Amino acid sequence: MNKVRVVVSGLGWLGSGTGSIESAIEDLLRNARKEILLTVYSIGQADRIFDLLDAALSRGVKVQMVVNRLSKQHAMVLKRLEELRKKYPYFSLFSFDPQEERGDLHAKVMVVDRSRALVGSSNLSYNGMVTNLEMAALIEGKEAENIADLIAKVISGLS
Repeated sequence: MNKVRVVVSGLGWLGSGTGSIESAIEDLLRNARKEILLTVYSIGQADRIFDLLDAALSRGVKVQMVVNRLSKQHAMVLKRLEELRKKYPYFSLFSFDPQEERGDLHAKVMVVDRSRALVGSSNLSYNGMVTNLEMAALIEGKEAENIADLIAKVISGLS
């Protein structure tokens, strides 16, 4: 059976008793044991996400990340991602470059150990995880595995 919980960011939701996107991401990355799959539209310069990924990778967790138009991300972000790629051979980084001007990878998804997934609207940035009014569904169960299979399908098309 699937379990779904809503998490949010932004002051507009404050006091709703709903968990935060930032806390959900931290929990997912800290508790990953085998695998993390990510699809990312935009990555901000916040060091927190890189520190969390580095910590997961240092535990031997395999990470596969697909970034929309990777070469268009901020130079500091590209530098940090390249450092992780060089340091950890099991960190796979893919660029989603649509053949047409339209057709971007806009999905913001994180799947951990094929058992927990976060699917929402926020980018991996301070604004997306903390200040913007964003919402995501934290999914546990078989549906998380289905989401992982969809990400794997995208990755297989990029390899």
